[in-house]
Amino acid sequence: MAILMSLLCIHGLVAGAAEKTAASALGWEAMSNDTGLALINKTTSLPVWRAVCDPAQPKPYIYPLATIDGVELTANSPADHVWHHSLWFAWKYINGINYWEVDKKTGLSAGRTNIKSASFRRNDDFSARAEMVIEYAPPGQPPVLRETRVLQFIAPRADGSYAIDWDAKFSVGDADITLDRTPPKVKSGGYAGLSLRFPKGTTGWSFLTSEGAHNSDEGNGKSARWVDFSGPTKKGTVAGIAVFDHPANPRYPTPWYLNESHPYFSPALIYQKPMTLKAGAKMRLRYRILVHNDAGNAVALEREWKSFTKD
Repeated sequence: MAILMSLLCIHGLVAGAAEKTAASALGWEAMSNDTGLALINKTTSLPVWRAVCDPAQPKPYIYPLATIDGVELTANSPADHVWHHSLWFAWKYINGINYWEVDKKTGLSAGRTNIKSASFRRNDDFSARAEMVIEYAPPGQPPVLRETRVLQFIAPRADGSYAIDWDAKFSVGDADITLDRTPPKVKSGGYAGLSLRFPKGTTGWSFLTSEGAHNSDEGNGKSARWVDFSGPTKKGTVAGIAVFDHPANPRYPTPWYLNESHPYFSPALIYQKPMTLKAGAKMRLRYRILVHNDAGNAVALEREWKSFTKD
């Protein structure tokens, strides 16, 4: 199926007065393209976020995630793990086939993540919506798993923070499947699913979880409602990104994979054990990703989680 989408670039200024919202200072500019959607800061001409859904690339992803003035917080395809794509989703193994790492010669995984269709819509309040249909299949074979992914890009807030609500519905094909991972070891294994990768040189950042963990040694492999990673930016400001787990998700509260050495973190629902889904089974995963302009604050993050999960 052809990709049905347009690249929409959002241009804007950060509000200079407290009474102005970040959204009120943004404007839209449409451009013709078929690979994604972007929010651009008009003053800096830098992207705040860019959603990429290019069938020529192995997987959809969002790069960068940046502050509202364009300071990048995430990394795409770093040399140490070229299959890491800023904010992205990938299974590790489905029925023993690797959908995670890529062959360095072909740039492809053994299992294929195929974009079947996608569309993007902008709104007058500077929010946006992306819809994608994705199929997971061994090369040349029918899909074993189908995903309908909806991303709601929430309008920037008065403080310059913004959020993305990630809603993925999975349908299993005609045969049972097993979702698996590399068995967890110390700072290795257990990861799969929604993931965030930060630049290798990120320093001075720290984790904070809903359960009070303040680093990867305390929080890795442990269940939590949310996890935040924040610290100083290259411009001398402070920023961070948090991910919130929805109570309706399977295995809630999810275990997390946390690694400060990359750095990287992921709500990893199969961290502790694999998951088998029967033929025709349905599964839904919902998360909120929050980009904020301050250090992680447990009270504020818990308030955000309650707002996300109130429905």
